Amino acid sequence: FIAELRYERIPAEELSVIHMGFTDCVGVMIAGRNEPAPQKLKLALAPAPGEASLLFGQASASVPEAAWINGTAAHALDYDDVALRGHPSTVLVPAILAEAEALGATGRQMVTAYAAGYETWAELVSRDVDQHHTKGWHPTGIFGAIGASAACASLRGLDAEQAAHAIALGASKS
Repeated sequence: FIAELRYERIPAEELSVIHMGFTDCVGVMIAGRNEPAPQKLKLALAPAPGEASLLFGQASASVPEAAWINGTAAHALDYDDVALRGHPSTVLVPAILAEAEALGATGRQMVTAYAAGYETWAELVSRDVDQHHTKGWHPTGIFGAIGASAACASLRGLDAEQAAHAIALGASKS
């Protein structure tokens, strides 16, 4: 699915959801960037300058560090979107923005990556509906790394086997 997904095949109604997810996440990321959590994480990681923007400012960091810090900012105020029993945009958008910046990806590629990550997350949630919360797990932590891996696999244009490896690595981090 990830290797074969193309922007042109995404239905218009899904595009509006994706646009809302990006807009919402960027807004809450900007609002949360000066909160203690992302600032403490930035201080603790002390990232060297890298290829991805950090907190919409002048600083930069490596792709993983930028995605982590920016994602923390997006979730800091807890106003981020809720779907799929978690907070998909808070995980997907920071990963996509950081990876896309490093790769020089287009907006259409970022939208396609979001669809790949979101649909991967949705597929996993559908396999065990409502069981995660009752077992004490938060789906964002379980499916976020997997969805972000799928999104970044899409951005990189990985083939099916490579995408499967990327998802497996994401699963090992969930």
